[in-house]
Amino acid sequence: MNTKGNPVRGRINAYFFKIMEGYMHRKYGKTKKDLFDSLPEVVVELGPGVGPNLRYYKKGTKLIAIEPNPHMHVLLRRNAEYYGIELDLRVSGAEVLDLPDSSVEAIVCTLVLCTVNDPLKTLSEIKRVLKPGGVFAFLEHVAAEEKSALAFLQKKIHRFWHWFFEGCNLNRDTAKTLEEAGFRTLVLDKYSMNTIFLPIVPHISGKAFR
Repeated sequence: MNTKGNPVRGRINAYFFKIMEGYMHRKYGKTKKDLFDSLPEVVVELGPGVGPNLRYYKKGTKLIAIEPNPHMHVLLRRNAEYYGIELDLRVSGAEVLDLPDSSVEAIVCTLVLCTVNDPLKTLSEIKRVLKPGGVFAFLEHVAAEEKSALAFLQKKIHRFWHWFFEGCNLNRDTAKTLEEAGFRTLVLDKYSMNTIFLPIVPHISGKAFR
């Protein structure tokens, strides 16, 4: 999870993701609505970026936003005001959350586990912070099947993709990492999502319970 962001790429990415909000809503909206259904009044989100998920939260939700990239903050605050979300913005990284043990009922992250430096440590922090019975809702792009044409493409463009999107990994087996994380219950779907971003067709989404 990029903790500072390149001053040029960071700003480009912030406005790029803002411009793409409508498209991403059309592609991911139904999945996100299902994932975020019945969330409590206080939610922690890892890597909210400019705030594309805010439209799916109930108005008045208190969102503890873990967003270390400062170039996202201005647009994130604007989105929070627009959607009526109470924003508690924090700049810690996902691997070391600035939250007490067993303190929250719900944590959300979408298209973020691809960017953290240590996914397993991040999931361990999520488990630490969640109350017993708490839920972690996730949606992620993942590595293509080995030896497939898409896996070849992911490998070929990974260096540029990782550089431009400031740490995004195309070829992470996040499903396997989630299975290894030791959640009490894991509900996980694997599917293809056809988007204009060909390298990120394979996806997973679901919920993990502490």
